[in-house]
Amino acid sequence: MNKYKIFYIDDEKDSLINPIKEKLESKNILEVTLNKPKNFESELDILTQDLKNYDALILDLQLNGPQEDTFDENGEKFKVRYQAPPLAQMLRTLASEGSLPDMPIILCSTETKIKDSFSRDFTSHDLFDWTFLKDDINEITIKKIVSLIDGYRVINSDKKNFSHFLNRDYKELDERILSRFVCEDNPPPHEIARTIFKDIIQPIGLLVNEVTLAARLGINISESKDWGKLCGYFSSGEYKGIFNDSWKRWWNDLVIDIFEGITSENLASLDAVSRVTLLIEKTGLRELVVAEPIKLFESNNYWNVCEVTGMPLDPFEGFKIIGKEEPKPWQDYAYVSLFAIVEKPKIVDKMGIKIHPTEIDRLAIERIKID
Repeated sequence: MNKYKIFYIDDEKDSLINPIKEKLESKNILEVTLNKPKNFESELDILTQDLKNYDALILDLQLNGPQEDTFDENGEKFKVRYQAPPLAQMLRTLASEGSLPDMPIILCSTETKIKDSFSRDFTSHDLFDWTFLKDDINEITIKKIVSLIDGYRVINSDKKNFSHFLNRDYKELDERILSRFVCEDNPPPHEIARTIFKDIIQPIGLLVNEVTLAARLGINISESKDWGKLCGYFSSGEYKGIFNDSWKRWWNDLVIDIFEGITSENLASLDAVSRVTLLIEKTGLRELVVAEPIKLFESNNYWNVCEVTGMPLDPFEGFKIIGKEEPKPWQDYAYVSLFAIVEKPKIVDKMGIKIHPTEIDRLAIERIKID
């Protein structure tokens, strides 16, 4: 099998980045070429030529960090004065113009640098398809890089076949999602990939991940031995479009339809106990356990999960989280529980979670109740 070829730029010493290369190549799937950053204009010239032979680009966030002596093609010493975002921006522009192939641009760095710099720069987030931490490279990291490359290949093969990208009739969905590309003669593949990944796959809304699926069915995954078997009943609702092999999702509307087909009841109108009782009765799966409410909450009308604990919650009890922008019409808010806010404030802070302004007064009232 041909390996996926990765062009990796990092300003760190070889002794620090060679182990990263070894981890990425550990499954014999990726072939990583290490490169030190050049001055900006030279870097663009090199990438315009060399990226034609690669499948993805990985950039270290701070290319202008402390460096060993670096020399240009004329042997003159220089210092890199740019970071990954402006380089990625220029590469995206060149790809849109057809000067180089459109491919995944992936960011890697340390947790501290991501939090202190990149997380605050919302304008740079859309330049990168995905971000991983240098200290957390494993088999999942490799699979996600491969999934991104394969997804780009599908998009590049037919830029207007939205139903093919999603493996579902696009007309069944909210057509506003990809509407901007309908009228474009030659939409940039990275724009399509970004919209599908960051507007459909990552947020809860059209699609749900496993913990949200369990919440909507009322199930405690860890205590339900028949959870895997139950998922089999919902297999026809699985998302099979691009990136699905590393980001497992289910179509929310199909989950609702499947539940109604099994139970003859509307999923959203039932509490968790009723949902699980019906599923046990209709499927014969006895090892399904109802999820209990998070501490400090009472409702089991679950629909979402707490971003900190991963436990199910009723969105009317949970507190909305403010993101870099308001959710689009087909997306849900993310939520955090009172328990997490009160009992796990360090984790809440580490995750960069901020309460939505419309929830601040209610949070203050709930805090008073438990003090």
